[in-house]
Amino acid sequence: MKFSQIFDVFSKRKKEVEPFVLNAPTTLRNKILLYSIDVFSNSRGNFSSGDYTDEFWNEIHQMLLYRHGKFQLSNGNPQSRSEDVFNFLLTCKDEDFFDFIEYIFKLKCLFHVSTEKNVLVAEINELFASENVGYELTEIVNEEVVEPVDEYPFFGRKMRVNKTIAYPQVIKKDDQVIHTTTLMPALNLLSDPKYKTANQEYLEALEDYRKGDYGDCLTKCGSAFESVMKIICDSKKWQYKQTDTASVLLTTIIRETGLESFFEEPLKIIATLRNRLSKSHGAGVAPKKVTQNYARYALNSTAAAIMFLVNETK
Repeated sequence: MKFSQIFDVFSKRKKEVEPFVLNAPTTLRNKILLYSIDVFSNSRGNFSSGDYTDEFWNEIHQMLLYRHGKFQLSNGNPQSRSEDVFNFLLTCKDEDFFDFIEYIFKLKCLFHVSTEKNVLVAEINELFASENVGYELTEIVNEEVVEPVDEYPFFGRKMRVNKTIAYPQVIKKDDQVIHTTTLMPALNLLSDPKYKTANQEYLEALEDYRKGDYGDCLTKCGSAFESVMKIICDSKKWQYKQTDTASVLLTTIIRETGLESFFEEPLKIIATLRNRLSKSHGAGVAPKKVTQNYARYALNSTAAAIMFLVNETK
C-alpha cells in the first residue's frame, strides 16, 4: 500500500453532504469489530495460521493517527494501542468508522489471514445487510504482473506478483433490488482483471454519484461502457480502432453477434446521456442540469448494458 492511500478513504472522498443519512449503529460496529478479531486471529480458518491481532491493532492505530493528525485517538488514558483504537471506533463519526472498514484491506498483516480477501468482502457485506444500513463494499481487484521485486531476498529479480489494482470501497446502495440484480453482478464481472480500466471508471462513476457530481457520473458511465465494448472487440478479434465512438463499437458488436438491430437504440442511451448532458462537452450558453435521477438511471443502465453485452458475447 502506498502512503497516500491512508488518505484515500470514505470520509476523505465525501466532499458534499450526503443525500442519504450515514448510519453505522453500535450493533454494526460491534459486529465488525468482533469479526475483525476473528479474522486476524485466524480462529475461523480450517487450519492455524497464527494470531495477528496485535499487528492488526498496531497498523490500524498508526493509520488512524495519520488520518486524523493526532497522537491519541480516544479520550482518557488508554492503556494500549488496541484500547485506544477500540474506544475511538465505538464513539467516532459514522464516516470515520467506514474509513476503518476500508483500512482493513490495506493492512500488511492481511497477508497472514487464511480467508480469501473477496470472501471477507462478502462476509462484511452480510454484516452490512444484517443492519440494513444501505451501504456495501466493492470487491478487491487484483492483477497478476511480472515486475522487479526490491524486497529481500529477491533484490530486483523479476517475479510474477499479484498486484492490487483497486481496494474495496464503501459505496451507497440506493435500491436493494436493483443493487442485487444489476449493480452487484456488474461490479463482480468488472472485478475480473481484464476489465480493470472499465472497473475503475465505473467505480469513479459511483463515487461521483455519491459526491453529488452527477455530470461527471454520466461521463464515467459512458467511459466504462466504451471500455467494455473495446475489451469485447479485442478479445473476439473483431476489427475496431481505439478512437471508435460508442456508436461505432456498438454497431460492430451487434453485427458480429447477430443481435437484432433494434437493440442498438436502447443501448446507445448511455452514450447519448454523456454527449447531451455530461461535462465531456462544453455547455455553451445554456448550462446543463444533470439531476440525481438522471445519474441513477445512467448507473443502472450502464450496469445492465455491460452485463447484457458481455453475456451475449461469451
